[in-house]
Amino acid sequence: MHKPINQTSHNQLMLGALGIVYGDIGTSPLYALKSCFIISGLQADQPVVMGVLSLFIWALILIVTVKYIGLVLSMDHHGEGGVLSLATLVASRHKHRRLAMTLGVIATTLYFGDGVITPAISVISAVEGLNVLHDGLTSYVIPIAFLILTALFSIQHFGSERISYYFSPVMVIWFSMLFLLGAYQIYQEPSILQAVHPWYALSFLLNYSWIGLSVLGGVILVVTGAETLYADLGHFGCKPIQLSWLYIVFPSLVVNYLGQGALILRSPQALENPFYLMAPSFLLTPLIVLATCATIIASQSVLSGVFSLTYQSMQLSYLPRMKVVNTSEEIKGQIYIQKINWLLYFLTIMTIAIFRSSENMATSYGLSTASVMFITTFLISLIAHDSWKWNTLFLIFVFTPFFLLDGIFLLTNLLKFFEGAWFFLILSGFFYATIEIWRKGKKSLEYQKIVIHAPTRDFIANHLKTHPHRIPKTAIFLCRSSEKTPNILAVNLHHNIYLHQKIIFFSFVILEVPYSQKERFFYEDLGNNVFRVIASYGFKETPDMNHALHWLKIHGYIEIKEEYSIFFGRSVPVKTKAKTLTGLAENFYIQLDYLSQNIVDSYKIPYQHVIELGIRYGI
Repeated sequence: MHKPINQTSHNQLMLGALGIVYGDIGTSPLYALKSCFIISGLQADQPVVMGVLSLFIWALILIVTVKYIGLVLSMDHHGEGGVLSLATLVASRHKHRRLAMTLGVIATTLYFGDGVITPAISVISAVEGLNVLHDGLTSYVIPIAFLILTALFSIQHFGSERISYYFSPVMVIWFSMLFLLGAYQIYQEPSILQAVHPWYALSFLLNYSWIGLSVLGGVILVVTGAETLYADLGHFGCKPIQLSWLYIVFPSLVVNYLGQGALILRSPQALENPFYLMAPSFLLTPLIVLATCATIIASQSVLSGVFSLTYQSMQLSYLPRMKVVNTSEEIKGQIYIQKINWLLYFLTIMTIAIFRSSENMATSYGLSTASVMFITTFLISLIAHDSWKWNTLFLIFVFTPFFLLDGIFLLTNLLKFFEGAWFFLILSGFFYATIEIWRKGKKSLEYQKIVIHAPTRDFIANHLKTHPHRIPKTAIFLCRSSEKTPNILAVNLHHNIYLHQKIIFFSFVILEVPYSQKERFFYEDLGNNVFRVIASYGFKETPDMNHALHWLKIHGYIEIKEEYSIFFGRSVPVKTKAKTLTGLAENFYIQLDYLSQNIVDSYKIPYQHVIELGIRYGI
């Protein structure tokens, strides 16, 4: 079962949150400010610097502090967060089910794209500190980034819990360094503190109009990683995430951005890399090492989120089954999926090879965050309206600013399509196409199954009238639906004619909640020595047939030495002239099915009892 949050002290959870939750947003100072100026082409004069910094600060206040910390974290789904959990929460209110799940799938594919771009931009932005250290080291930036990423993806099988345990103290040092470097620069140029006033942000947008809007496409980089606050809600709980932000992360980020601005006001040439140029020369090398460690942690937080989202998608039948390794004995949600890990590694290396610098990747990165944030705002507005019954005027008052902000961020990043946003759209499109092709193929299978319309009790009774003899021993039939007579029974009777002496129809039911709150097993006697068992699991839990068999034995439903066989059907897709899937999509689905994990391994079924019936169907 999921480990209750209150078993661990808030201090320990706050430390863990620094390592996992805030790794991404905490490394934004490495590239956010310089990227804004590169994107806009503006000169680093006093009004522009003050205006951009004011935009940074108020983006952190409105989007992260007010929206995510104050509002979104309160909308947990049985203690769990993340955009897919949010979508299933909305879908439980049947009025918006289809729309919510569609948006959930889109947001999931956007997050997969984020899982490629975040490690690439985070690691390379840290290693780019070598350019400041010595001009002759520039050619080593990409090879070193490749080596670091190779090491990062190679250690994923150890689990994010163990990795965060060792790296969380590094993040404490990192945020302390952010604060101290910024404070030192502010001390030398205290006038920069005026940028906290929102007038500088408004004045900048009014004076620079269209260019000001393009700068907003870079401002989104300040809040990249905010969605991780919600995604990791189930691991750390609301309070530790809120306290970490308010007392450590937010002050450190604001002070550091102000410090970078103070440095640029005194030395405009520092815009080349304001973060590293804030540090005294003797601290530069240790700072590069520290920044590299911090970006590894930032990448880890996103990878953990991708593994979790992949598992949730598999449980909801949006993706094929893949082998999942639980990497923690205490925390159920800590998992590793090898195939996803190495797919992300390949795509991340390819991203660096294409863009070659953090500035070039910035446009792709911003589109990812803006898209997920817009979907999140829409979903939480539905919850506020349908579940919390907010007054319409109050709903408009609260959500209009969020929709405006998210909409502007989304639009300004979409306008950068030819500057790099195309790559993120291709990435997310690939993941979305994968989900849609898999769903269509599975739907085609359902249409072709032998359908038994009679209720299970009636079907068994009618069959026994014409074929009263029964085969010795017990047959356990795995069924997708707990309500219908299983297709696998019809296939078995077509070949073997007679029923077994004892029959158990067994169904794993995946609920649209992270962790099941109901009794794990339900047992029903259907008469004629036929029984139905339903095992209920949340979409973040792992079905386990061995556990189910143990439950049946200790409750006396199966004798300890009773001999039984477990029947299930394996669908084998074949090419046909049907119009369900054609061309490339047809071949891709067959390949996905080939790569998917066998149900025996997925549900931990004892293989010595398995009888597998292959059923061919056309797609």
